[in-house]
Amino acid sequence: MSYLKKIKGDADVIVGFAGGIVEGANVRTPCGPRRVELVRPGDLIVTRDTGLQPVRMVWKRELSATQIAVHPDLAPIRLKPRALGPMMPQRDLCLAPDHRVLVPGYRLAGVDQKRGCLIEARELAGSSDGAYVDRSAEMVRCFTLVFDSHQIFCVNGLPVESFLPTASSVAGLSEEFRDALVQRFPQLRREPNAYPPAEYTALNGIEYLTAQA
Repeated sequence: MSYLKKIKGDADVIVGFAGGIVEGANVRTPCGPRRVELVRPGDLIVTRDTGLQPVRMVWKRELSATQIAVHPDLAPIRLKPRALGPMMPQRDLCLAPDHRVLVPGYRLAGVDQKRGCLIEARELAGSSDGAYVDRSAEMVRCFTLVFDSHQIFCVNGLPVESFLPTASSVAGLSEEFRDALVQRFPQLRREPNAYPPAEYTALNGIEYLTAQA
């Protein structure tokens, strides 16, 4: 599936989907870690709240260094080991800037320590020396997993989210991705908000982020 399209012969316009895990990251499965680029529909993934869940769709997009230079806000965010806490992540992890991470409650002021909240990776960049925008790659390949409901799962030891279809996120998809999603979840054609909502609160900034203990 393409992540770029031409409009009336003009320059490439970025389209695609929210989030993305950069290739090379390990997803937790019942058979051990598996690189995200090797995950296929039907594979079981260990989720935070609902045990083993089958992947329904895997989406891929690619961005070159040239494209990122034109659209710098799309550069991935690199999180070094312990950027958010002990073993979080366990090793370097790159995420699309709009991919949301479940930040533990003990790192967030005024939040239930047992729950945590979802924050976009871009919001974490600059919060420490271990979280920053990374424009070093010649090619960035991102993968997003879609389940029957919104899931939190571990990638390199860090809890991140799966794709969450909402009226706004579906509207932002390319026609190809949107058609594939509606074919898989036909209820979205009748009711754009029919997909189960997220169980975790999303925060729109890092003003709640506290220093590591």
